[in-house]
Amino acid sequence: MKLKRITAVFIAVLLLLLPCFSFTALADYSIPQYIRVGLFFGNSALPSVTLQSPWGFELGRYEGRDFLYETETDQTEVTVSVGENAAVVVKDPNGETLYIGNSAGVLPRASGMDQITTVDGAEYRGGIDCLPDGNLLTVVNVVFLDHYLYGVVSREMSPSWPIEALKAQAVCARNYAINNLDKHGSQGFDLCNTVDCQAYSGVKAEADGSYAPVDETTRQVLTYDGELAELYYASSMGPTTENVENVWGNSLPYLVSVDNSFEDTENIPNGKWSGSLTCEEATAIMRNKGYDVGAVTQIKVLEYTPNGRVLRMEVTGTNGSKIFEREACRTIFNTITKSQMFTVVGDGEGGQTAPKIHTTDGTDVAEQAIDKMIMLTAAGRASLESNILYVTNGEYQQTYEIVASEPHENTSFYFEGTGWGHGVGMSQYGARGMAEAGYDYLEILRHYFLGTNLENAY
Repeated sequence: MKLKRITAVFIAVLLLLLPCFSFTALADYSIPQYIRVGLFFGNSALPSVTLQSPWGFELGRYEGRDFLYETETDQTEVTVSVGENAAVVVKDPNGETLYIGNSAGVLPRASGMDQITTVDGAEYRGGIDCLPDGNLLTVVNVVFLDHYLYGVVSREMSPSWPIEALKAQAVCARNYAINNLDKHGSQGFDLCNTVDCQAYSGVKAEADGSYAPVDETTRQVLTYDGELAELYYASSMGPTTENVENVWGNSLPYLVSVDNSFEDTENIPNGKWSGSLTCEEATAIMRNKGYDVGAVTQIKVLEYTPNGRVLRMEVTGTNGSKIFEREACRTIFNTITKSQMFTVVGDGEGGQTAPKIHTTDGTDVAEQAIDKMIMLTAAGRASLESNILYVTNGEYQQTYEIVASEPHENTSFYFEGTGWGHGVGMSQYGARGMAEAGYDYLEILRHYFLGTNLENAY
């Protein structure tokens, strides 16, 4: 009886403690062994492509992600092009035809990490599928998912960063790839190799730090309520991330605003940014993007999110106005605006007029208003705290003063903002900061994606 009572108490205590622990569960989520990545397609489609491998090639065709062998060659170089009747032809360097079909699959006669195909001088792991597009070729890399991630992680995040940040990036990239299979299905592949999907350039982007983050998280995915989570990330996001509905309109319980204070926003590339557009430049951008409001006279933020991102913005011209919402507030003038977290003011809107001087960051020289520039002082980085700036070369002194101005017609617009990217999900620089502070990749992921679980998929 005493033993039973002790056992019962132990089980009760264990059950109470279970929520305090985190586990990596096993689940039946479908992960493909291979993924199809578009290398050359659309405007970049090729009239022909040269493929090389020191092992020779197996030739055949792909059905989806599966290679169907038909023949092979000892030739270490082959050329693929479109022949008569849209047939895809594989030839050796002497012009002899090795294979002809409706498409052509070319796979190195090697395995594992040695299975590398050189495509017009650039190395890619796995095989190549060549599809006709008129008289041009769509060239697709068919590659192991984790080998694809070797090339993605090091393009999306510096391989010199802490491994826990890189592991968080690897899980994010894996989730994104699986959730977006067949995104470019109409073009014959799953994902493209640009930032429209995930930046990927094959073996040349790999580094020593590329492999362990992928290998140590292999088959791991992030889920929410039994479903694969939609994971997004961007370079930097300022003090807080953003609720997804304020960027793309949809709502997901794990893509909500969270603290991002581990990001060293002030000292990272484009953490803080600024820029100007003349009225003529703003007019041209609007017209080129299909919004002909006439000559732009005003750009005004109508509403901000609670986190300080632009939610609604109105562009007014001589022929009317256009109101932009959510992410469109960032993308309409994306030559200047690197995020949705910005302010904009016209130079004719009154208030104060600040003189401009030439400044340098040690590399480039640019003209900047004195109230907008950042100065390097003995105490560190600082901005002007008064209306007067004194500049001297040790012999002569020049005085610059900010003066009050009356409203007049705008001639340009000044933008000043924080963060680089859409602001949803994981801040990559924030993940680096958390890893440097001792957090592991699961803690990083659960911080940025609330309520999610890490699971092993099969």
